[in-house]
Amino acid sequence: MIHTSRYAFILAKLYGALAHSFVGRNYRDLLRVRKITDLYDLLFPGERQEAPPRTLTVELEARIVRAGVDSMKYVLETLGEPVEILVHLLRKIEYQSVKTLIRGMAHGKTESVPVWNLGRYAGIRLDRAGDYEKAIRSSPYGWVLAHVGTEPLARVENMLDRDYYSRLLALAKKLPVSDRTGILRFVRFEVMLASVTWALRLRFFFGFTWENARDLMIPGLVDSTRRAVIRAFEIPAESIEEWRKWRFAWLIEDQLGESFQAPDPVRAARHADLQLYTRAHQLFHQSPFTLAPLFAWFKLKECEAGLLKSAVEALWLSMPEQELLALVGTR
Repeated sequence: MIHTSRYAFILAKLYGALAHSFVGRNYRDLLRVRKITDLYDLLFPGERQEAPPRTLTVELEARIVRAGVDSMKYVLETLGEPVEILVHLLRKIEYQSVKTLIRGMAHGKTESVPVWNLGRYAGIRLDRAGDYEKAIRSSPYGWVLAHVGTEPLARVENMLDRDYYSRLLALAKKLPVSDRTGILRFVRFEVMLASVTWALRLRFFFGFTWENARDLMIPGLVDSTRRAVIRAFEIPAESIEEWRKWRFAWLIEDQLGESFQAPDPVRAARHADLQLYTRAHQLFHQSPFTLAPLFAWFKLKECEAGLLKSAVEALWLSMPEQELLALVGTR
């Protein structure tokens, strides 16, 4: 009963916040802004400090991420006792930071990373770290260091991805029945899309065959998804006809024109992200007295941060509005 009343209280707050978030129609309106300074003022009124455009761009991207982190922390603090699966969603940003750090280690240099204040929900304390390797070693991600320098970097980063999704799936399966149904369905859908888009990246960015890539897939794929993933390595790169027959053709449908030579994994991943946003939006409005809407809120904030960062980069690169909408899949 305590959980139910807390869920209802938090959800009432989040409904208003969702109406003002910059996704959907609000995102299209935001793209009419033509200067980084104006975008900063629109998103975070009164916070902007004078700085060169490139510096301001980096600061705005970091501020967008902090806003998402703060929103997730608000939910966790209001709940009182940490909900393990929500903490894991928040820590996705730590997985990205660790990737950046090991990339630097693999190339023999120290990479600086943005420090996100996750407070008591942090798994790694980079804000206090003079020695990043030591910080990783004493964290839940310490296991990855044994592979840095001995395995290809793409494989090491893939290990972190698989660890994140394997834990997420395990945590979803452990939830009480009342919370589990919608969340587990969503997580399985996300794992499926992550596997498919990762297969495209492995083939077209790294030149992997299925034989090279099979051990890099997230465990637990159902047979139909596994067959579609294998097929992604078999279809002739330039064959529009064969790609149209593929189970996940909708991820690359907009690419299959006269100039098509091979799928673009980045654009496919954007379509996957948009589909995840749609599913998260639906989940947010289902089962209001369970954990499902709060889980969905975390996924919505993750999606919003990605879209806003794309808008920032588009302004910096002077990308036309319609080109950006096509890239992020919201045209």
